[in-house]
Amino acid sequence: MKIKKQPLSSFLDVALSVKGNHKSLNEDAFKAMPDEGLWVIADGMGGYEGGEIASQFAVDYMTKVIIDGASLITGIERTHKKICELAKTDNGKKGMATTVVVAKIVNTTFEIAWVGDSRAYLFEKGQLKQLTHDHSLVQSLIDKGEINKQQARIHPERNLISQALGGKAKLKIDTIKGCLGEGILLLCTDGLSSELSDHRISSILAKPKNLIGKVDELITSVLALEGNDNITVLLIQAKNV
Repeated sequence: MKIKKQPLSSFLDVALSVKGNHKSLNEDAFKAMPDEGLWVIADGMGGYEGGEIASQFAVDYMTKVIIDGASLITGIERTHKKICELAKTDNGKKGMATTVVVAKIVNTTFEIAWVGDSRAYLFEKGQLKQLTHDHSLVQSLIDKGEINKQQARIHPERNLISQALGGKAKLKIDTIKGCLGEGILLLCTDGLSSELSDHRISSILAKPKNLIGKVDELITSVLALEGNDNITVLLIQAKNV
């Protein structure tokens, strides 16, 4: 289990990552750097140890590159290249890869970039908005109108993603910008989003609890269900809210 709570002059952030009910290894990783206005979550894949190596390397290397002045897109591109190189060495695992979602906030303006199906949401004025668009098989089927969101949640291939750092497909990076204001920014791996509906997530975030209480309830709600996958949740809020 990893936990981080670190307030700073402008923001409060709380993150928690757990293995889940049936995993022997946590292949998720996160890094919260509020002094830099930078947060990142990664969900590794590639079998035992491989996913864990890829996700941890991604959050460590990417944050370093971005802090050194690279854009979010450049940071992701360079991390992807390094993971591909690492997979060919003794320090890596063949076939390892990872999703990523990274957020950078300057004043109250956020920019989010992502690859894969780790997500970002904005909860504001009682409404939950999904900011990211999954790079996954089921999302492509939804986009084509072949299935709906409810069917996607139980689709037998719902865990298949079309994009990942270290993956063989040509890398596709999406970005979005917005204003945090009085809202709460949620970053998470699919261990949360595949188990809890948007309505359930929204109802928890709406409760009069601090960020620690909200994160704890999100995680425990997943664990009370199947909770088969690793689960990582990170909440960010302006401190003066």
